[in-house]
Amino acid sequence: MAEILGGAAVITSLVYVAIQLRENAKQTKLSSAIALNHLINEAFDPIYNNDRNIGIWTEGLADPSRLNDQDRAVFSLFMARLVNVLLTAFIHADHNVLETDVARRYVGSLKSLLDSPGGQYWLSEMGGEELMSDKTRKMLEDSTETQVFLTVQGGSE
Repeated sequence: MAEILGGAAVITSLVYVAIQLRENAKQTKLSSAIALNHLINEAFDPIYNNDRNIGIWTEGLADPSRLNDQDRAVFSLFMARLVNVLLTAFIHADHNVLETDVARRYVGSLKSLLDSPGGQYWLSEMGGEELMSDKTRKMLEDSTETQVFLTVQGGSE
């Protein structure tokens, strides 16, 4: 009888540990999403802190050739700041600490940013390509690849 009770206690303990591990994984993913949101908000702070910066940002995204040299440099700094934060989402997704839908949103934001005229300028003229691994470039070039990567990393929809 003591062996049966002992075995039941062990099984109960294992179930409890499994539940705790699952909850811890959920909390880790939630914390990761919150941290990324905070980083993105901080990355946008200098852009939104005055009208001049907002003008540089919007004009730079639409047509960076209309910016003077100094403003193009500022625009490039803004791009680098945002892209670095959004690339963090790839790292989080790659380590499975970011929910799939959240990772897709960040990948979509990064792709949208880089597909803009300003993003293309930043990638080709300001050395933005150097920040990205071959894996990241491949995922951004092919939205199907991005879907596959995120499905494999984060589970199916």
